[in-house]
Amino acid sequence: MDQHGTQGERGRSAPDGQPTLWQVPDDSATGMPFAVALLALGSAHGLGHKGLHALVREHREQLGRLWDVPDSRLADELARVKVPTARKVADEISTHRADLLATARAKADELAQHNISIIGPSALPARLAALPGAPLWLFVEGDPSALYEGPHVAVVGTRDVTPDGVRATEAAVRTLAAYPVTLVSGLANGVDAVAHRAALRDGVRNVAFLGHGIDIIFPAETADIRARIVRTGGAVASEYLPGEYYRKAQFVQRNRLQAGLADLVVAAEGRRTGGTAHTVRFAATYRRPVIGFTWPGAGDLADLIGTEPTGRLIDIFTTAGRRTLDALCRSAADSYGHTTFGLSLVERQLGREAELRALPPEDLVRLRQFLDDLLGQEDGGHAR
Repeated sequence: MDQHGTQGERGRSAPDGQPTLWQVPDDSATGMPFAVALLALGSAHGLGHKGLHALVREHREQLGRLWDVPDSRLADELARVKVPTARKVADEISTHRADLLATARAKADELAQHNISIIGPSALPARLAALPGAPLWLFVEGDPSALYEGPHVAVVGTRDVTPDGVRATEAAVRTLAAYPVTLVSGLANGVDAVAHRAALRDGVRNVAFLGHGIDIIFPAETADIRARIVRTGGAVASEYLPGEYYRKAQFVQRNRLQAGLADLVVAAEGRRTGGTAHTVRFAATYRRPVIGFTWPGAGDLADLIGTEPTGRLIDIFTTAGRRTLDALCRSAADSYGHTTFGLSLVERQLGREAELRALPPEDLVRLRQFLDDLLGQEDGGHAR
């Protein structure tokens, strides 16, 4: 096991049979799981996002109790919570109550079969729950522990990534890959896809936030990345109901979750008028450190980052720039109490090479000499 652990098994159970953080018990009064109550209400014609959010804010994990309210009182209850068009929505629920619940139970079973959990408002990761306008639930495919176990570093950027942007993104991921860090991005084409692929290559666990329902694959080119994220112990998360298609405003809202979960946001490439600028502004609002990359032709997103109080600019293609990012990633991992080792990637590669090659003793002697020389250089540098 390397320092990232056996990622497919992390966080799946708790000691002494206790539920994991994201497992919320059914409401004792109704026995109806939060997931079923949420899905049923989400399918009620006319309720809409505003009404559904109002009900969840009011009832939280006890949302199932709403389904025990008699038809004669349902409109008054919806009006009390300030659900728009309460009478019309109450009539809809009363008329189709059995069908809504049956469909919701079938959908909840289908999601569970596809390794999708539903996290209620009381069990959300603390960093997300504390946000202004925090999500009230999350649909999560894969291992939800990836959302809870920090640190998280968001690597984000434009869909129109340039060759230098690809290099910059890969350099950022290779830098953070030395430490027990979880990468956060948005599973879009461009920088997001490059970041996820590089993280998977380097053994880094991934979290991807979606701007649409959890059961929708978009863009189609990222389907393989998504499957690998889940297969390697990561998580794909969405606050949108199953079947909700993507809209521009939803991707903006998705960006706030990337910034909110992150301990550090790295904006690899983009323009100050593009979508990544929203992530930068959210990060500044939440007082998350933001790193921007500079190189000739990198775009003007760095100009925006340079004006933010939490912003910092580096040239990722220089030794000094890489070392700056390395120090930030290592510090983030240290702050969570992790054991950090800056040469962990070298250690893993060396172990693989040693397995594959018939190494004579003189090769190992030469390696030892190389390490001794490095130590000598470090000692000399300290002495100066």
